[in-house]
Amino acid sequence: MKHAFFFFGIPTIAIIGGHFLFMKLFMDGNLAYLNLTTTPILFLGLILLGIGYFYRKERKHIILFLGWLIFAIYWATQPEFLYYKGEKDTVNAIFCIVGVYFLSYMSYHEYLCYKRNEEIESLNFLAGASFFAGMLYFVVQKIYFLAGFLVKIVAQQTVWILNIFGYSFSVGVINVDPHTLEVSVQIIGATPSIILACTGLQSMAVFIGVFIALNADKRKRIKAFFITVPTIYILNLIRNVGVVYGVEQLGIDFGIMHNVIGKIGSLIALIILAFIVFDLLPELYDNIMDLFDLPKRNGPIERMFKMMKKR
Repeated sequence: MKHAFFFFGIPTIAIIGGHFLFMKLFMDGNLAYLNLTTTPILFLGLILLGIGYFYRKERKHIILFLGWLIFAIYWATQPEFLYYKGEKDTVNAIFCIVGVYFLSYMSYHEYLCYKRNEEIESLNFLAGASFFAGMLYFVVQKIYFLAGFLVKIVAQQTVWILNIFGYSFSVGVINVDPHTLEVSVQIIGATPSIILACTGLQSMAVFIGVFIALNADKRKRIKAFFITVPTIYILNLIRNVGVVYGVEQLGIDFGIMHNVIGKIGSLIALIILAFIVFDLLPELYDNIMDLFDLPKRNGPIERMFKMMKKR
């Protein structure tokens, strides 16, 4: 029971605390403060995951245990921020909440590794992939010059494609919202703006992090990179064009076009790319499936749930 309280109680308390913090800052119109105060927590968690990934001694599991837990606490402050920033995007908020408990569960399994003196390759792979992907994405996101540069390029290329089909859109200037610190570029002549989430950087960073951390043939990993990352970038431009066209020409609501149609299309594309990568890198599939086997380690939390079922 004490393990369940620690590894699930702390994230729950953090989510509740994050809710009240968000509401206060939201009412004060100062969400930028949320970004500034939680950024050190974010990078502390990522840095600990990176140290634990490279460290080869027994204490690595204590480092990874702390890294996952701190990373979970950071995401506990983000569900409502993602909801409002994404034009009431419920999907992002729900995934964020689920992710908090998943990250805490990873922390719990690193604790088990330390207590049992065990090494689990899939856990080490996940820590490395999270470190590389997280550092790539969040360094760009937090350094507004880099974020603005990428957003501007994607906006220009989106407008270029639209204008090929006879439209007359143009690209505005880089803007940083003082309320949320979100970097955006307005497409002049259209309602939607291009933000960092519209660049595909999140998905590309995930694949890059996975390929760096995976223990597999280097040539196959490089091949997988060139199959996935450029494809994601191009498909993302097509999605941006589709969202602008759907909103401006077909009159579809932006929330439906972006949060439903766009996300479903992106999900289907990512699933197809994942299967292609699994075929090329079976080690990736094995690592992911091994994560699903973690409950079979029969630690104190799993034993508690088994006892509850018997009752």
